[in-house]
Amino acid sequence: MLIRGLPVIPFFDPRRTRRLTATGRRFVFSMMHQAIRVPDPDLSEVRLGIFQFDSAENGERTLKLYVEGGEPLYDFAELDEMIRNTYAIWAEVLIERVQEAHRRGSGAQGPLI
Repeated sequence: MLIRGLPVIPFFDPRRTRRLTATGRRFVFSMMHQAIRVPDPDLSEVRLGIFQFDSAENGERTLKLYVEGGEPLYDFAELDEMIRNTYAIWAEVLIERVQEAHRRGSGAQGPLI
């Protein structure tokens, strides 16, 4: 995709709520950089863009574009640590949900026991 004559690789964020924050956009730009630019030096000059769709009162959605440039990107090790931490937290949440479901059980034995 070309924007003002410059190649831009898009990331679309269509969510109406809980849109990417500045930190979230930095994470996305960093992931895009690692996945697109790092493995292919021919793409080192390509711009990265995040497209967000704002909701208007009349129901139309307007497009907002954030183009990467200037802010420091997370390196691979930082991204890896963030992802590992996220999965660890998610595993804890799932374990807690299972434990809570067991605690709320009636204690009655099912027909197979």
